[in-house]
Amino acid sequence: MFIYMNHIFTLKDFTFFNDLVYKAGQLALNIQKTGFNIISKPDNSIATEADFKVQELIINSIKSHYKDINFVHEENFDNTVNHFHKDKITVIIDPIDGSSVFGMHLPLWCISLGVFKGYEPVYGFVYSPASDFYFYNDDKNAFLNNNPTKIVNDLKVVRDSCFFCASEIPNAIKSSFPGKIRNFGSTAFHASLLTDNARNNVFAFIGESYLWDWAGAIPIILKAGGHVSYCDGSKIDYQCVVENNYHFLKPLVVYACDSFEDVRKYLRKK
Repeated sequence: MFIYMNHIFTLKDFTFFNDLVYKAGQLALNIQKTGFNIISKPDNSIATEADFKVQELIINSIKSHYKDINFVHEENFDNTVNHFHKDKITVIIDPIDGSSVFGMHLPLWCISLGVFKGYEPVYGFVYSPASDFYFYNDDKNAFLNNNPTKIVNDLKVVRDSCFFCASEIPNAIKSSFPGKIRNFGSTAFHASLLTDNARNNVFAFIGESYLWDWAGAIPIILKAGGHVSYCDGSKIDYQCVVENNYHFLKPLVVYACDSFEDVRKYLRKK
């Protein structure tokens, strides 16, 4: 059961959540391989039947094991209602982060699940089954495919360094980053890849969108030794995000370097 006063899961809880996220990923991957319908949502974004089936699996499984859990999720969700409560656990679900990429039958999408206590991020689980990347954190470490992973904070920016950038960002912010600027299509996956920067040379990722797009990755990044802030360097108040219909007030940046000034120098408004 949850140990609320210490903000931690027991080993049994981690086993349950890891098994559930893996099961959800395999369900989604099977749907992608066998075919699916694409649904156009009122905001002109898309969803697939995998979004709804994965979300249903996660919520029903957690409800069958735990009581008194709050849920925030992308599909069929009233984002005008505050579902957070102080000192209670909220599970934040993006069943398919990167639905457009999923719909294109490409591999760079993920299942993203974040666990908050009150308004504070505690645990994250981000699984990209088609790419064979599974990120999560416990109370001591961040993990990639069950191996501890740690962000390297002093990597030199070179030609092959990567700055991930969500598709909407170039319309508002210009970057002078001297390396490669890339967009693979999934917020949680982009952000989590920062924790593997010793191998992939990721320097930072900038994007915006809703809390469920980021909730799985943020706890993992923080536990791996990375940083997260708004694009002007200001701190994120998650209660304000929730009260803003779960939408972040400004673009977010997750980054590997110790000083935000090392990120700011590459960014300026258009």
